[in-house]
This record gives sequence, C-alpha cells and structure tokens, in this order.
Amino acid sequence: MIFTKLNRKTQVNLILQCMGMLIGTITHLLWIIKHGFFSAEYNVGVLSMLFWDSLTFLDPIAAFLLILRPKAGIWVTAIIIVADVLHNGSLCVNVLLSTDVPVISWAKNEWMFWMQLFFGLFVVATFKGNLIALKTNR
Repeated sequence: MIFTKLNRKTQVNLILQCMGMLIGTITHLLWIIKHGFFSAEYNVGVLSMLFWDSLTFLDPIAAFLLILRPKAGIWVTAIIIVADVLHNGSLCVNVLLSTDVPVISWAKNEWMFWMQLFFGLFVVATFKGNLIALKTNR
C-alpha cells in the first residue's frame, strides 16, 4: 500500500484531508436527512442544489481515495474543495452585497464558509508537497 510508504508528514496531511472530506460528507448527509434531496430550504437554484447534494457522494469517495489511492485522492480532493470554495464564496459575497447586514455579523454568520476556506487553503498549500512525496514514494 502506497500510503504506508509515505513519510509521516504526507501521511498526516492526507489523514487531515480525509477527515475534512468526511466532515463535509456528514454535513451534507445531515442536511439531506433533515431536508431531503433538492430541498427548497437551500433557497438557491437547481444547479447549486445538485452540486451540494452530489457532494454527499463525492466527498467520501475523495476521502477514501486519499488513503487507498493517494495520487487520485489529492487531485479529486483539490478539485472538489476548490470548486466548493469558489461556489460557496460567490454565494457568501452575494449575501454580503445584497443585504444591509454589518460585515462583522455577516462574517460570523458565514463561519462554515470560513472553515471551508481554511481547509481549502490547507489542501492547496500541501498539494505540491504531497504530489512530490507520492512521486518519490517517501
């Protein structure tokens, strides 16, 4: 198994990313259990609903790939988190621009986005090092 041959730092990076993707899975799964697929509670368009509901299935695939097939896993994870941060970030900015809510209140209300952004920055920051470790198999 490639994962066990990687250096400890890379293993920790992949485990943390795996945990982040599983947290995303749980978040989407809990939403679907409470509101159902394509819920009107999203208060967004159909494409956004489809995107978020699809993450219920894509996030755990990425999580397992990070351990079982790390090279594919880091690519899939990076693509998912970058797309998710861009998508959710645009929605968050639209909320800020379309309401009179103070910026501080807006920032507090969007705490889940900030956590996602920090996770996304971690994934992007470790991407190259993880790829190098996988190529050298250390």
